[in-house]
Amino acid sequence: MNSIAVRMALYVLSPILVALASMLAGWGVGYDATAGVLSIHVETLVTAIVAAFGISGAILAKWGIK
Repeated sequence: MNSIAVRMALYVLSPILVALASMLAGWGVGYDATAGVLSIHVETLVTAIVAAFGISGAILAKWGIK
């Protein structure tokens, strides 16, 4: 893979991976199987998503400018 393909993959995957990691760790999203309730803590989930876009911005700052 060339560096452009890797960079584009990181741009696309970093927000998804951070959001997925936050969901799996219970940051912002929780599921109670006994009651069948999915609860979403919006502030925490938005913080994780903003952090994901921050990572994308860091990738752009590192590799996006020639």
